[in-house]
Parts: sequence; structure tokens; C-alpha cells
Amino acid sequence: MKITLFGVRGSLPTPTTKREHQEKLLKILKLAKEEWKKHPNTFSEQEFIESLPLPLDQDLGGNTTCVYLEGKNGEKVIFDMGTGIRELGNQLAPLAFSGQPLDLNILVSHTHWDHIQGWPFFKPGYSPSTSIQFFSCIPNLEERLIRQQHPENFPITLDQMASKKSFTLWKEFESYAIGDLKIVPISLRHPGSCTAYRVRQGSKKFLFCTDVEYREEDREHLLGLKPHISGSDLLIIDAQYSTSEAEKKIGWGHTAVSKAVEFAELMEIKTVVLTHHEPDHDDHEVIRIILEEGKAKQPEKTQVLVAREGMTFLLD
Repeated sequence: MKITLFGVRGSLPTPTTKREHQEKLLKILKLAKEEWKKHPNTFSEQEFIESLPLPLDQDLGGNTTCVYLEGKNGEKVIFDMGTGIRELGNQLAPLAFSGQPLDLNILVSHTHWDHIQGWPFFKPGYSPSTSIQFFSCIPNLEERLIRQQHPENFPITLDQMASKKSFTLWKEFESYAIGDLKIVPISLRHPGSCTAYRVRQGSKKFLFCTDVEYREEDREHLLGLKPHISGSDLLIIDAQYSTSEAEKKIGWGHTAVSKAVEFAELMEIKTVVLTHHEPDHDDHEVIRIILEEGKAKQPEKTQVLVAREGMTFLLD
């Protein structure tokens, strides 16, 4: 499986501000000046750029949640339709409009706006040779997407998008197949409900777990989910808040960085990617909180990473 992140922000899109851009440039220039002074004759601009730490080497990204999975047998699965799906659509557009059939599968966790607002800008959705299968645990998903594109909200209705669309209702904790992928939907604590998806291909397991509020009182319940989750190779999980923020926002449906890492270790996850970054946190603040609060107790067993757009993982 190849898994690529196209959107990592939570709640709403968060473009880099002029202030943040200038602060990053100043830090980079100061570091470059110091490095050049140490090695004026051997200083390499390329090597210097490649050595920069996050988030100086790359913005984390301002798009909301969208993750793309490509299976070994050509399966194409999209998790959520935040604004990140627009760029994914741009990359898929040559295939979608080549005249050849293109089959896409979209798994929807829930329909809070930051997870569906990119759909009307997804170019393959306008191709008559593209078939899109929507899967979710939401009985009226099609109706919700129709409402999003009501003429009061958007100039083109869902029916006017030329792709072939179908909607399939799944039940939580049942096992389903998309090609060679075995998928289990798992319910999460989030206002209005939300669904995680565990995907297995061969011996490799991936868990998409956005928008979840994990609190200490959930521990026993989550231990009951361990047979579905334990030992996953990769977990992408909501980690929107610092510990102090999470204490002030009980019931908002999101998890503190420390709790997300604790959950990953509890479930014996090999690599955990912290995502759904708080829109009021700039990149430096996201990194600071994760460095301070996101340390694994056993880093040799669980690797902790910061989600950024364009990040790719291969599970062979």
C-alpha cells in the first residue's frame, strides 16, 4: 500500500500568513549565515536546504483532511474530501479525462464541513468516464452532499457533476473488500459521530482515525477495540490540541497530542502520524507542542511523526 497525505489541517483551511512566511525566511537566512561563516569554502546551498528541520524545510500545509491510498493491485481509495482533495484531483485529472475508465473509492468518516468541502472542486468528479463509489456508515450521505451543493451554496449541483456515482452503506465492525483491500469501519467519539477505517492488505495494516476525542475514561472501551487495531503498521490520528487546550474543550471531539501518542502505544502501533492540526497554531507551534508532549515512552516500538502535505508511506 502507498499512502499519501493531501490535507492535514483541522476545522478549516489555514494558508500560511505573510508574518509566518517572513519569520521562516529570517530564521533560514540566519542559519545560512551561521553555516557559511563556519564553512565559507565548502558551503553548499543544496545541502543546507536539505538539512533544515521542520517546519523550515517545508510548510506543514494548509488544506483540510484528505488521504489517498493506492493498493498493490491498483485499488484507489480516498479518505475524506477536505480541501486537500482538490490537489489530488488535479493529479488524477489526466487519467480521469483520458477517455479510459477510472474507478475511485471514497471512504467518508463524517460530514463536518472540513471533511467534505473539497468535493465540488475534485476534477475527476466532472468526468463521465470516472466511476466513484462512496462508502460510509452515514445512511443519508448522498442527501448531505446534495445539500452542500444546493444552488444557494454552490453553482453546480451534485447531479450536474458528470461522473458516475454510487453510495453504499456500511455497518461498523463488519469487514468489507475493495479489490484485495480488507476494510473494517470503527466508530469514534465525536459530535455527530465519526468513523475510523482499518485497512489490511496482506500482512500490512493501516488505520485512518481522524476526528476522535480520546479521554482517560475511554480506556476500557478502547481496549475492547484492540483486536481490530492492535499492531497496525501505520496510524493517522487526530492530535489537534495541547493538553491544556483539550482540558478546556471537552466534548469538542478532538484529542490532545499526548493522548494520541498514548493511544498509539496502547494499541502497539508501529508508526503514528499526528494530524488535524489546530488552525490557530502556526507550523512552529504545532511542532513545539508535538516535541514537548508527543514523545513515545518506548520510541523503539512506536515512531511519532508530524503530518505534512505530500508525506508518503509505503507498506509492502
